Amino acid sequence: MRYFLIIICLLLAKSSFADFQWNTNCQQAYALIIQLKFDNAQSLLEKEKKVNPENTLVFLIENYADYLKIQIGEEKSDFEKLKKNKDIRLNIIEDAESDSPWYLYSRAEINLQWAANRLKFGEYLTAALEINKAYRLIKENAERYPNFIPNKKSLGLLYTLIGSVPEQYSWVLSVIGMEGSIKTGLEMMNKAIVEMKTNRDYNIMLEESYFLYAFLKMNLDNDKQDLVNLLSELKSKDHLLMNFASSRIASKLGQNDLAIKILENRKIDHDHYPFYYLEYLLAVAKQNKLDDDCIVHYNNYLKKFNGENYKKSALMRISWQYLMKGDLDNYGVFKDKIKRLGATQIDADKEAKSYSENKEQPQANLLKARLLFDGGYYKDAIMELQNIDDPNFFSNSKNTLEYFYRIARCQENTENYDEAIVNYNKTIKMGSKKHYFYAAKSALQLGMYYEKIGEVKEAKKYFNTCVEMEDHQYEQGIEQKAKAGLNRLN
Repeated sequence: MRYFLIIICLLLAKSSFADFQWNTNCQQAYALIIQLKFDNAQSLLEKEKKVNPENTLVFLIENYADYLKIQIGEEKSDFEKLKKNKDIRLNIIEDAESDSPWYLYSRAEINLQWAANRLKFGEYLTAALEINKAYRLIKENAERYPNFIPNKKSLGLLYTLIGSVPEQYSWVLSVIGMEGSIKTGLEMMNKAIVEMKTNRDYNIMLEESYFLYAFLKMNLDNDKQDLVNLLSELKSKDHLLMNFASSRIASKLGQNDLAIKILENRKIDHDHYPFYYLEYLLAVAKQNKLDDDCIVHYNNYLKKFNGENYKKSALMRISWQYLMKGDLDNYGVFKDKIKRLGATQIDADKEAKSYSENKEQPQANLLKARLLFDGGYYKDAIMELQNIDDPNFFSNSKNTLEYFYRIARCQENTENYDEAIVNYNKTIKMGSKKHYFYAAKSALQLGMYYEKIGEVKEAKKYFNTCVEMEDHQYEQGIEQKAKAGLNRLN
């Protein structure tokens, strides 16, 4: 009898950690984390730990806070300090051995979130192992619980990312048994969003799902109308993550004034974790209107943000603004500062580093045309290109390439497709062997154009042309989009 009681006690002790309650405290804490109110969320989670010490779900929700803090703050010290939490939380969750759908889901999400954190700080091998673990856990969970809505969000995300892996690395995925496609992944994420809208338990997860879905659609899909529909749903939401997503979609659609409005009207409370990247984006949007006020916002970003990314880019863009104003002294001062500040992990900062090392001064009309195009002011951009009166302009191969590329982009966006096609092909012919990105991006744009009008053979031809170009700027990102186009067509 004594041994029987001991066994019962051990079973009870084990089951005390085998509970995943998606209750009011957890839902509210999760919602606060998505709003970047981490301290308020932690207070609720501490309360939940006291009231329901058996509720293992709190460790997944705590991990969301670490993940977003690292992604937004980008501080190496936070990454190093917080990464020990991953194994502690996973050990507690794994010991639970629950038959709840949250059990495998929590383990998958924690692995996936830490993989994203490691990618930000260059720990690629560990990140790959964590993605593989997340994929297998979420696949198993989807087979066990096919109606569990959060599965569809995470599995859709993984399918989409796996489907966009560049061709030369796809054999690795085959070897380890990971497969996916952009089309399937995006459809699955959209289905999760639709179901969350009508399900009271998971409605609170809409913001996170919208956020992830929006960025995948922007970068890997070619359906402009879907982005228009997404923007109409997101632009009125007042969460900072939603402000981020909606302002990026607005910029992508050429609605720069709307992007400025969203970013200027964002709510910043004292209990928000600071999201300084939005200040950088506001500066970029204002610069796309050639507004000198952008310098104030770039300086705010440089002063307040403790991470490394986009600092070189901010200095480069301040230098551009002074150049366009004709202030060559400050143009040189800020160009020189680029060498001493920030990192070169992302494309924008790599561009700034290359800019700082180039002694040649950018051509002002060409620079203005680029910025105006980025803001969706296509007719103004064409006027700047037409105002170029330097007789030596076309003797510079980079200037020539950029000129035909920029004018083609403007022509495409003003529906002057025949001339755009001519100028894109000029750019490809002149620039396919050069280091600049203009030829590869021209091939990508033609691929997307022919895909949009249903000429599959031509679309594939240009996507493949883009993939075949090597050793140019932004190669990985451009190739990924061309690969995504081929994936869609197949």
